[in-house]
Amino acid sequence: MQAGYRLFLLTAFAWAGSSGGGWHPFLLACPACVGTTEPQLSLAQQIINCEIAVCAVPTADRRRFLVDLPFKGVLEPGSELVLGLASLPQGRIPAGQEVLLGYESLSQQWKYLGTVSHGHREWLRSLGDLKRTAELASEDWRQRTRFFLQTLDDPDPLVRETAFRELSRTPYAVMRSCGDQLDVDRLLKTLDPEQFPERRPLVALLLGIAGGAAADNWLETTRADEARSRAGVSHAALLVARLEREGEPGLPRFLAEEILADPLRDRERRAALLALSVQGTADGVIPRSTVVLLYEQVLEQRAELADLIAADLVSWNEVGLITPLQRLLETGRLSPDTQEAVRRALESLRNRSQKSPSS
Repeated sequence: MQAGYRLFLLTAFAWAGSSGGGWHPFLLACPACVGTTEPQLSLAQQIINCEIAVCAVPTADRRRFLVDLPFKGVLEPGSELVLGLASLPQGRIPAGQEVLLGYESLSQQWKYLGTVSHGHREWLRSLGDLKRTAELASEDWRQRTRFFLQTLDDPDPLVRETAFRELSRTPYAVMRSCGDQLDVDRLLKTLDPEQFPERRPLVALLLGIAGGAAADNWLETTRADEARSRAGVSHAALLVARLEREGEPGLPRFLAEEILADPLRDRERRAALLALSVQGTADGVIPRSTVVLLYEQVLEQRAELADLIAADLVSWNEVGLITPLQRLLETGRLSPDTQEAVRRALESLRNRSQKSPSS
C-alpha cells in the first residue's frame, strides 16, 4: 500500500478534531511522533488489553508464580498461576524485582508482562484503572498525559519506557494542553534523545511546545544534523515544532522552503504536509482555517500531495475545497493511487455536504 494512502487511512478515520476543543473518540497517536504504522504496545496498553493483571512472586518451579498484588480484575492474593513455556521470560528474573503477569481473555492465557522494582504499587494500580483510548474524553486525555509526564524520571526502566511509549501515543492537541508541565532541561535529561534516537520525535514535539532558548537551541542543532544526514528520523516532528515556534508569520517561508522548493524529495514534502496536518488538527497556534487556505495553494502547485490534503479535509469535515479537488481530479495529473484516494474523499465530502443543514 502506498505510504500516502496509509496516512490517508490513519488521519481520515482517527483524527477528526472538533472546534469545541474536544477530540474524536477514535483519535490515536500523533503520526509525527510514531509514524504511520501502529505504535508498539506499551506496558499500559498490554494491561488495558488484559482482563486481570497482577504482581506475582516467582517460586522454585520456573513456571509457577504466587499472586502478591492483583491490581486489575479479581484474584485472591496467594493464588498460584502456571504459565505456559512459550509465555515465560527469557533468562533469569532479576533479584529484587516484582513480576507482572496479565490474563488475556482472547487467548485465555496468562502472559508475562515484565518486571518492576519494589515501591511501584500505586503506579500499578493507576495502570490498572486506565481506560482504552477510545473511551477517553478530553479531560481524561489531559489527566492521563500529566500522569505519565510525572513518571518520566522514575528510576525504574520499565516505568520510564512506559511513560515514553504512552506519551508517544498522545495526540498533539493534548500535548499542547499540558504545556505548563513541560520543563526543557528535565525532558532532555529524562528522555535522553542522544542515547535513544527513537525518542527524538517526541522530544522535538514537546520542546516545540515548551519553547525557550534551550529548546530552540536543541531544535536548531537537531534540524541541522538531520539536514546533513538526510536521515529524516525526526523530520516531521521537527517541522511541527518549527511551525509551533514560528506561528502564522512563518508560513510563507515554510511553504517555500519545505513544500514547494524544487530540490526536495517527495518524502520531505510529505513530512512538511504532515506537520501542517498536525497543526491543523490541533487547531492551535496555527488555526485550521489558515492551514486549509495553504492547502489550496499546495493543490495548485503540488498535485501529487492531493491524497494527504484530501485525507485531512475528510477528517476535518472541511467541504470548502471540493471544487479545487474535483478540478484537479479532472486534469488527469494524479497517479492511480492518489486519484483513488481523492475520489473517495470527494465522495465522502459531498455526502456530508448534502446532509448538512446549511447546504
